[in-house]
Amino acid sequence: MSISLSDISFYFLILTAFFATVFYRKYKNTPLRYIVYYLWYAVVLESVGTILWIKFHLYNVWWYNFGINIELLFYLYLYSKYITNANVLKLIRYGAVIYEGYFFINYFLISESWNTYQVYPFVVGGLLLVIVVFLFLLEMFQSDKVLFTSKYLIFWISLGLLFYNIIPMPLLFGQTFIELKAYSRDVRVFLQGIQYVGNLLMYFSFIFGFIWSSMTYKSL
Repeated sequence: MSISLSDISFYFLILTAFFATVFYRKYKNTPLRYIVYYLWYAVVLESVGTILWIKFHLYNVWWYNFGINIELLFYLYLYSKYITNANVLKLIRYGAVIYEGYFFINYFLISESWNTYQVYPFVVGGLLLVIVVFLFLLEMFQSDKVLFTSKYLIFWISLGLLFYNIIPMPLLFGQTFIELKAYSRDVRVFLQGIQYVGNLLMYFSFIFGFIWSSMTYKSL
């Protein structure tokens, strides 16, 4: 039985959730304590999505649409607990409202069907998250915490999220501006491979952070 990139990505998701649980004591008194719940939620999300498709032969894109939507909102909320710049906090607050409004308008009023992948909203949400992560890192590097960057778990979470959101951008933009079916099979496989590379690098970064981090970066 062959193992696909999708399978490998799922196994590393479980492994990441496991390490998050094992090292929970390191960050249990910080806003990052919620990430262990999110990671196990993501495991359930992927499991149910796979069961819907493989066992029951039911469409599951709608399931992932709402799962990814929750993922983006979760991480925006997480960074709102770490960032102290008032203007960036406003960007998170208003950006999240605009993104969420766009998501539901596109899903219920514009999409061809209830089972259509929400590419446009996710591109907007992903870009918003990347900007927020960059602004957080900029704030971090301009503080005295820059001396111990690699010791903070939030740094490794941030690095992983940048891998996860930036590396697959060619696939998202391709789906946005050129119908994916217009690509050859080899190009489609390559683009999907890029997406899974982004996933794996994020999991590696998260796991390394859970193991290596030794200092508490609390929100102010």
